Amino acid sequence: MAYSLSRIEARLQRIIEEGTARLFSANDGKHELAGRLIECMQAEIKFADSDELIAPGIYTIYTAPAAAEGLKENQALKEALCTALQQAAHEANIALEAEPVLHVAPDEKLVAEAFKIKATWMQHELSETQSLELSEEEQPAQIPAGAFLIVGGTEIYPLNRMIINIGRKKDNHLVVDNPQVSRRHAQLRAIKGQYHFFDLGSTGGSKVNGEAAKRSVLAIGDVISLAGVPLIYGSDARENPSETQEFRAEPDNPTKTTPNPDNAAA
Repeated sequence: MAYSLSRIEARLQRIIEEGTARLFSANDGKHELAGRLIECMQAEIKFADSDELIAPGIYTIYTAPAAAEGLKENQALKEALCTALQQAAHEANIALEAEPVLHVAPDEKLVAEAFKIKATWMQHELSETQSLELSEEEQPAQIPAGAFLIVGGTEIYPLNRMIINIGRKKDNHLVVDNPQVSRRHAQLRAIKGQYHFFDLGSTGGSKVNGEAAKRSVLAIGDVISLAGVPLIYGSDARENPSETQEFRAEPDNPTKTTPNPDNAAA
């Protein structure tokens, strides 16, 4: 196992030195940023139960406040950095736990042009529980205020926790009793003050605004479809909608959604 890791590390170093040059000039600073991103991934890789190497899915770049504002708006650069990370993982036979999510955050302790990178695991247990250990940056204060789902077009389910598991199995936070919905179909995660939607490898698939989606950052008005069951994402920070007790569909749509009372937020 140690020999395998040493080969992986050597491979990643070659990618850092040579591979990122495919995307960035070695003289513009972006090459170094991509390299540091890959090094951060390398430092966090671990073996899954199947002896497959796996790496985290969330990466946060900390930089000086003035630089952070510009980097946040540079969507093309962020997409290129994610591409570099995915290519490095692929060439080194490392599985990212999900399509990478890249965040930018200000750090007043850093001088101009300096930066640091932190990797965070989306799922600390690669199992049915789909659990997530919260980092300091992802405490409950980061939950979007007043967020909710409109279920089946009528019922409101408030989103007031960091993780919301959705599926047919009764231990999900939001239970969708429909044979087309997988036992563990999807998950919402509050990351940096926004809810992210993740399909958990469902058999019926998921869509956001009519497009097939494995992962999506949700915006107000987005329509999520879980194998045809509609959920509309909304937000009203002025009000906190009451907990939905049960949703019963019309006879021609045998779907019922129920929040699990055992999982209700304190």
